[in-house]
Amino acid sequence: MHPRTFVLSSVVAVALITLAACSSSSSSAGPASGSSSGSSKITIGSDHANDHGTKDATGQSTFQIEADNDSSGYYFDPTILTGNGGRSITLEIKNAGSVQHNFSITSMNINVTIQPGSTQEVNVTFPQTGIVEYFCSFHHALGMAGELSVA
Repeated sequence: MHPRTFVLSSVVAVALITLAACSSSSSSAGPASGSSSGSSKITIGSDHANDHGTKDATGQSTFQIEADNDSSGYYFDPTILTGNGGRSITLEIKNAGSVQHNFSITSMNINVTIQPGSTQEVNVTFPQTGIVEYFCSFHHALGMAGELSVA
């Protein structure tokens, strides 16, 4: 083998090993829009939330959000709910988990507790612009947060 061929082969081998190692790293991106499964983290306001997807509630008068806990953590599904700015909607918060959960929006003075297997209705209004954060006051520090966002 010629010295140039050996050097070129070594460079190619090192490059392939490096590419293979890089391709196995995990992504910090959450599930695709509309997805309702996953356990990655997203940032909502200044919080880190367990990401269980985004759904669009544009044009709907009611929408169900699930409050849950399982092996992936504590979360709302969907984590992000989009809709028309300034529009009110009734959210049906279903506690599908095994423990008591809460749905709170500080800026709207909403603070309801939901027992396992129960559902609570709350009326919310999408912001004109930006986001409004919702969270579980019991499990907020564990990533149980979400947002209302303008579509």
